[in-house]
Order: sequence, then C-alpha cells, then structure tokens
Amino acid sequence: MTLERFRKFNTRDVYAAQTISNDMCWAVKAGNRIFLRGQTGFDLDQKLVGANDVAQQTEQAMVNAKQILEEVGSSLEHVCKVITYITDRAYREPVYAVVGRHLKGIPTVATGLIVKGLAVPDMKVELDFEAEIPTDVAGHTKYRTFNTGDWFKQKIDRDSCMVIRTGNDIYLRGQTGAMLDGSEMLGTGYTPHDAGLQADQAMKNAKTLLEEAGSSLNDICKLRVYIADRAYREAVYQAIGHHFGDVHPCSTGLIMRGFARAGILCEIDMAGTLSNGVAHQRFRKFTTEQQYRDGQDLRCKFAMAVRAGNRVYLRGQTGATIDGELTGAGDPGAQAEQAMRNIEQLLGEVGATLNNICKVTTYIGDRAYRNDVYNVMGKWLKGVHPVGTGLIVDGFANPQTLVEIDVEAVV
Repeated sequence: MTLERFRKFNTRDVYAAQTISNDMCWAVKAGNRIFLRGQTGFDLDQKLVGANDVAQQTEQAMVNAKQILEEVGSSLEHVCKVITYITDRAYREPVYAVVGRHLKGIPTVATGLIVKGLAVPDMKVELDFEAEIPTDVAGHTKYRTFNTGDWFKQKIDRDSCMVIRTGNDIYLRGQTGAMLDGSEMLGTGYTPHDAGLQADQAMKNAKTLLEEAGSSLNDICKLRVYIADRAYREAVYQAIGHHFGDVHPCSTGLIMRGFARAGILCEIDMAGTLSNGVAHQRFRKFTTEQQYRDGQDLRCKFAMAVRAGNRVYLRGQTGATIDGELTGAGDPGAQAEQAMRNIEQLLGEVGATLNNICKVTTYIGDRAYRNDVYNVMGKWLKGVHPVGTGLIVDGFANPQTLVEIDVEAVV
C-alpha cells in the first residue's frame, strides 16, 4: 500500500524558540485510513491563533482539520474518533462547544483527557482525529448515539456515540466506570479499590459494545490505559488482565492529570480491527511480571506488537530494552534513543520498517525534555514525515521513565 504524506514540514520552521529538527507532515493517507497531525491553535501557516483564548484555539484546530481532510479526499463526516487534550478542566465546556458545533450531526466516539502540558506553554488544547473514508455508500455504522449534554447533566452540546464500525475497524469511546446509560458512576471514592471497580466496569462496557458491533475482545490490538495515580495501577491492571485473559493486546500506560469529570480514576482506550476468522499476529507475548520488576502484581498478558492485516500496533516504547531492563536513568535523550531502537527492531519483526510509520505520539514527563527527545526522534525518522502529537503527562509505569513513544504503522 502506498502511503501518501501531505504538507510535509520540519519542526525547526514551527517552534522558533526550540532547536528541534523533525521531518513531519499534516496528514498521512493509508488506503481509506487517514492519520492527522494533532490539531491545535496553530494555523496552516504555523502561526498560533488565540494565545489566551481556548475557544479560538479550538476553532482554529477544527478549521485546520476540515481543510486537511478535504485536501486528502475526506471530510469531517468521516471522523470516527476525537481525543481531546486540555490543560485545565475549566476549558472543557468552551472546547466542546466549538467541537460540537463543527461536528453537529456527526456522532463520533471520544476520549477526553487533562494533560500536564502541550508543546508550547500557550497551547491550551490539542485534538487528535481518527478518520476513515467509508467503503460502503451507507457510511459508517454508529451504535448508541447520544448527546453529551444528556450524560451526567453536562452543559455540552456534542453529538456522540459509543462505538463505530467502519468495515474492518472498530472505534470505541474511552471507557470509564460509568454505566453505559450514564445512570451511575461506580467507585466514587479515591482508593485503589474504587479504581479497580471502575476498570472492571469499563471492561464490561467494552465487551458489551464490541458484541453489539459484531466484534469481541479478541479483535483488540492496542490499549491505552490512563490512570490518575500510580497507586491505582495494580487494581486497574488486574481488572484488565481478568477480562482479556490470553488475548495479548499491546499497551501504553500513562498517569494523567485528570479526566472529563472529577471522580474518574481511570479511562481505557481500545483500538480494534476485525479478524474475520484470521487471528491477528501477536509478537513477543509476555506477562507483566516478566517486564515489570518493581514488585507490582498486575496479572496481565500483553504483546510487544500486533499485526492485523496491514495495520501494525506497537507497545509504547520507553528507555527499557525489549527484555525490560531500564537504560538511560535520568537522561531523556538516552531513553528516547532506546525507545527508537526498540521500535525499529519490533517493526522489522512484524515485516515493516520505520518508513511504514504513519503516526507518532510522544509523551514526556517535562517540557524541558523536548529538545533532547525530539532531536533523537528526528535523527531516526529523517525523511519519513509521519504525523505527530506531543503531550506532557504526569507519569509513566515506572517512576524512572521520562519518555514514552507510541507509533502506528501501515505495511
């Protein structure tokens, strides 16, 4: 499959105050699948709009997304999932009002997260879009549509749904401890036990939604597990491991500043592709006790990489070697180097190369790490031009981890 890369650029031409050289682009088209750069208040000429106004930044992000999608032969109607990153919960209503206006009548699945920071201090919001051009004239199949304003009495007008099926791909709303009808939130305390209750309900929700869409947990390739406190990790992962059993998805685990509503302790994002009777290939299967040697009892079975047809998903890569040994303690550049070395090796094992990478999502623990991390990535990805999203988060699985790099590839 030919990967088309639109509006290529180098980051040295974007962030004037940062000495970062990364070859990137605004969109990658892989067949019907569209990968977009994370959209912010930077316009298409790389100028920040609304430095002090989150609504203006969101408006610019939506205008960008609409134009870029049209340039690649798609449209906002093809958007399946929106992940919203904001730096303050107070921004939620103005951000969602703008997104809801642009996507009126286009229910999508969604995940909403509060992060420690974005690429530059003036950025207040970043939107990740997952889009796919329908192969069926009837369009995507959307299950359990609703308006966010009807969900826990929020003052938000946003057309949403719980799951979208697009032929072979399954897009799920980020699942929490809320019942699927929004009638109740489990685990209303702030203890590890409450976090475990929420994770268990999130997994039950996901199983129900997948079944309604003609799928199952066996089709899940990738998890992103967001928790509010490292103390919740054991309880959350034990619930995940219980439900997934021997499926072995790959995963990325992050500690986030917050979620859509106070009281949410964890959120689980899942990416799936229908297997259609041919099991996905899962590479380098392992148990969490083999990888995490910090004494935590997580009881999960994961894989380092999953190949589903021509789609490739990798476990989030850090400064740990593929065998789980941490390198580069205290050095974000050295950890990024190890992560990229792992990525190249894992892609090779599944029949891909760095040139097959479509999207890179980079998580760092401090903005001060950006130059070191991104210059390492720029060296490895010179000439590749993926799309990217960069986030500052509150923590990782290991307190010594400073950076985690997620990649999605198409062969």
